[in-house]
Amino acid sequence: MNVNLYPYNYWILYAAIALLVISIIVLLAKLLKTAKTLKAMTPQLEQMAKQAKLAGIKAEAVKEKSDADMKRIKPLLTAVPILLAVNSIYNKDDELEGIRGYGTAVKRYATQKSSEQKLIKTITKAIGR
Repeated sequence: MNVNLYPYNYWILYAAIALLVISIIVLLAKLLKTAKTLKAMTPQLEQMAKQAKLAGIKAEAVKEKSDADMKRIKPLLTAVPILLAVNSIYNKDDELEGIRGYGTAVKRYATQKSSEQKLIKTITKAIGR
């Protein structure tokens, strides 16, 4: 399968070279146009980069503030269920009144919690875990 184009070999070579030169010229023209466009957009790109940097700094500051707030709020969040349980004990018993009633409710809650923990330990030992 040997193709022989002997009389036209040089014409095909010249056409290929001409096509290559035209392609290179078009490529260079488009590159120059792109370079001009990028040069015109440079201030906008710098402004966008500056805004992105400022947004990153703001996000970091907000994260630090939320972490600090969570450190202050976390003990309160853990105390809320306990306080609600004590309040429900206080409200259920009509004999409890005032600050001393709340003190008694706290003692009852503590004894209930300790007895629950002892029960859980006993059950886990009986199960064998």
